[in-house]
Amino acid sequence: MKKAILVFTLILNVAISAYASVSNEPFKVQVSGKGQPMLFIPGATCSGEEWQSAVAHYNKKFECHVFTLAGYAGVPPMIEGPYLSKFKLALMDYIKTRKLKNVILVGHSIGGFLALNIAAEMKDGLSQVVVIDAMPFYAAAINPAAQRSFKESQAIKLLAQYNEMSDAKLKAYQLNVAKSLCADSTRWETIATWGAQSDRKTMAYTFTEMMSDDIQDKIASINVPVLVLAAFKKSPKYIGFTRSYVSGVFQKQYAKCKTCTIQVSNDARHFIMFDEPLWMLNQMDNFITKL
Repeated sequence: MKKAILVFTLILNVAISAYASVSNEPFKVQVSGKGQPMLFIPGATCSGEEWQSAVAHYNKKFECHVFTLAGYAGVPPMIEGPYLSKFKLALMDYIKTRKLKNVILVGHSIGGFLALNIAAEMKDGLSQVVVIDAMPFYAAAINPAAQRSFKESQAIKLLAQYNEMSDAKLKAYQLNVAKSLCADSTRWETIATWGAQSDRKTMAYTFTEMMSDDIQDKIASINVPVLVLAAFKKSPKYIGFTRSYVSGVFQKQYAKCKTCTIQVSNDARHFIMFDEPLWMLNQMDNFITKL
């Protein structure tokens, strides 16, 4: 009997521990500064800390709301998906319930994809949107023949690949990803740590959901100004990868968004805020103060 109780207690403790590691909360948020609200959404697997320099620049005149999405960078994951639609609805609800007005929405990567979705659906509350290196249909940038189609089998397959990795191998994998997406070597360890601390299921499903969704038609309904900052850094390995090529890809992706303006960086990879922070802030300043 005592053994049975001991086994039951052990199982209960494991169950409680597992349950405690998940949450119904779609994000955590930190607020600083006073003034017009700016909402910062980071990229996949990233902490809101990626916006640290931007927040330091803006929170003297703006009220900065910095998010880290559930399942990323150590934040407990949501109990279940679909993830991106839940993130989107939760962010929209955050704006509405707090009665935020004239919001400047800033998103990087998957955060930029969410920002576009929100801007296409919210007709009140937003004043401007800034998208950092994100596209309305990522898959088409890789394969022009790609079709919108979410297949859970693809997410399950990707999750299985993540689950085959030990913690050390996942960290090494994330370090290689960081090196390919960021030119500033002093940032690699931080980016890799965020990735290694992220929930594997959330990573697999959010990536698959974004890659399989096409909102190129949807962004035609955006009625506020949008600044899109595209990353470009010359590489001797890829002769055809030119600044004009990047510009063309983004122009095609955003063709139906009549309120969108696209600017291409000079020397930055995906993490523009790390590789060309002054250029990014200058572009944002000019855009925000223009209206």
